Amino acid sequence: MNEGVIAVRIKLIACKALFREISYLCATSPNAVDVTWMRQGYHNRPEQLKAWLQREIDQIEAGEDPHTLQVGADTETGVDGDFDAIVMGYGLCSNATAGLAARKHRLVIPRAHDCITLLLGSKERYAQLFHELPGCFWYSASWLENARMPGEATRNREIARYEAMGYDEETIKYLLEELGGLGNYDKAAYIRTPFLNNEPYQAATREAAAFYGWQYREVEGETGLLRRMIDGDWDSEDFLVLEPGETAVATGEADIIRASAPR
Repeated sequence: MNEGVIAVRIKLIACKALFREISYLCATSPNAVDVTWMRQGYHNRPEQLKAWLQREIDQIEAGEDPHTLQVGADTETGVDGDFDAIVMGYGLCSNATAGLAARKHRLVIPRAHDCITLLLGSKERYAQLFHELPGCFWYSASWLENARMPGEATRNREIARYEAMGYDEETIKYLLEELGGLGNYDKAAYIRTPFLNNEPYQAATREAAAFYGWQYREVEGETGLLRRMIDGDWDSEDFLVLEPGETAVATGEADIIRASAPR
């Protein structure tokens, strides 16, 4: 491949909770984007997720990552030119991205609390909608395809698992109600994807809302933040761009995440 054909090459490490949205935007981006997908659900174990993300970064920089086409190599399978940056398709995600660093590349992390921020378009819109829709469980196409979202099928699987463990009906009811983590929710909101046939996903979200007795809402998704992440438009307001050796640090403030001194 001619090194001058593509101006920017990006290595993107992303959660499958954003699979459809990111895949579309990568396909229509002027940049060459090499994506490593991480299974959704790791954010429930943030320290383990942090370790896996750092391992991916380290392996990419060492040329040992099994998911990534070798770059800068004088071989038939190598691509001329190294990556211009490693980009995280994650928000802060329970502090999973705090502490990450790259030694050779710039490392780019969106200033977002989680992937819902990325689907809604900005940390400001995220804050606004969480204020307007308290007690809301968020659904999207990628979430419905890559996660066990609350609904009748998920509840039935949980019941079957507890029954297989030998629990009686009353104990199962207690486990579902007290440990299921859904007691504070009373709404299900579907985030519409602009370029997708949303009807089957809307129907699935309506069914889940009806099953739990929740209100059903719909919200327009905004892909501008994801688009800028993939296209390399990394303004300091919405993205943290770490230079090699700098480490990401959670702030607990409006900027969400910032750089520490090089390590």
